[in-house]
Amino acid sequence: MIPRAVEERWNRYWFPNAPLADLAILRIIAVGTQLVLMLLDERYGLKSLVEISKLPAFMYEPMLFLKLLTTAMGGYKFILHDMQIMWFVTVAAGLFSLIGLWTRVMLLVFAAGVSVMQLWVMSHGDAHHPEAAMMLALCTLALAPSGATFSVDWWIRRRRDSRPARSQLLEMSREAKWPLLLLQWIFALMYLSAAYAKIVYGHGHWANGYTLQFYLARDGLRWDSLLGVWLSHYHWLSFFSQWAILIFQSTFVVSMFVPKLKYIYVPIGMAMHIGIYLMLEAPFFQWSALYLVFVPWTSIILEARRAIRGGAEPQFVLEGRRV
Repeated sequence: MIPRAVEERWNRYWFPNAPLADLAILRIIAVGTQLVLMLLDERYGLKSLVEISKLPAFMYEPMLFLKLLTTAMGGYKFILHDMQIMWFVTVAAGLFSLIGLWTRVMLLVFAAGVSVMQLWVMSHGDAHHPEAAMMLALCTLALAPSGATFSVDWWIRRRRDSRPARSQLLEMSREAKWPLLLLQWIFALMYLSAAYAKIVYGHGHWANGYTLQFYLARDGLRWDSLLGVWLSHYHWLSFFSQWAILIFQSTFVVSMFVPKLKYIYVPIGMAMHIGIYLMLEAPFFQWSALYLVFVPWTSIILEARRAIRGGAEPQFVLEGRRV
């Protein structure tokens, strides 16, 4: 049996009484980002699915989770027509998830659709970090009470219960914190994995400065990034940047044990990914959007409301802090 003290610490960490609004805001950010990409970015649109379907058959190597799914379906192999239908169903479910109508069911459909389509794409050899992070985030949000506030479901309940909007903002649940913590840990573990790969599989050569210098020059010319081309002229800058990235990725996990360090690591991480996009045109849009999981939205909103009203609003104790 698990010692009672360990169980209490586990529950205190993963299941404290926390505001549901933080979870709802992340739902809006994550679903909204994925919908925008599917509707406006051709890499996630119907045209991309058509292009992938034209690839030679030998390039298709189903990933583990897709293989498990197709095996459960009797060895069925998805074709372009399946993906096109799934795209439309997924977009529709995403719109319902965004506004929060029948949120739990619609978010499950949206997460499943995005995941299956992305696994199908990845099975053709086109695998990237941001898509994997978004798949994990959507699946996590689908298992949580993400539509309990800031949703049509919330509005329907509020009319039925005649409760003021502020009481909904302060609505708490022991199911509200674990999804946010899990996604934060996913960030930390992904960074740790990236650092491990650079050190072990790169045999210590990744941080020699020439690796980044090469990609700055190649992708700078490829995507017409003047900043990338200009920076590629300076080896010392690439050398310093690569070591800074390696140190950042290998130590980010420390911020999970010392939460105050997130005020340092999170802004640096956001700046790093924005910089990568400006220099290399590497689109980490999902990653950057999901970084907002570290923002304590409810505390910020309540503090802002109190400041606007000159501190006239009553204070509340939120996760052990008075706001």
